[in-house]
Amino acid sequence: WINRSVDLDLLGFHVPVAWFNSIDPFISIVFVPVLIVLWKWQDSRGGEPGEIIKISTGAWMACAANLLLFVGSTISDRVNVIYPILYDCILGVAFLYYWPTLLALVSRAAPAGLKATLMGVVFLSLFVSNILVGWLGGFYERMTPAGFWAMHAGIAAVGGTLALLLNKPLTRRLAHH
Repeated sequence: WINRSVDLDLLGFHVPVAWFNSIDPFISIVFVPVLIVLWKWQDSRGGEPGEIIKISTGAWMACAANLLLFVGSTISDRVNVIYPILYDCILGVAFLYYWPTLLALVSRAAPAGLKATLMGVVFLSLFVSNILVGWLGGFYERMTPAGFWAMHAGIAAVGGTLALLLNKPLTRRLAHH
């Protein structure tokens, strides 16, 4: 999609396509201390979001990132390079909201005898999710780019909504762990 649909010129510089594979992980590394400071600041004011809300926030950020590409694909056949750069930046931060939080939640809440098994299940879910992402990628050839990114935004919105709906019951259930 980037090769075919993105204008890779940024202020006179041609952004190599391969660089897009590095933006998301780079942002995930750089923003760790930023989010630690943010969450400590929120905690000092009694407002740090709980684990399920952080996971939901990550899903909604992924939704927003995909909506950004949807908008870019809708307004132009040659999307400005800023759109996929921002997409990767948002996804890098979204990852920090849901993945380490999920790992910490399972590690904390799992019964001692099942902790290792349930941590394995979390990583298995990542494996299955990546297979599903590859399967969803197959729809790209049969959809418009805008439809493809809207589908991904919708999937992320479902995840964000489910986490919000399950927040109270899960938080109550996990409160004693």
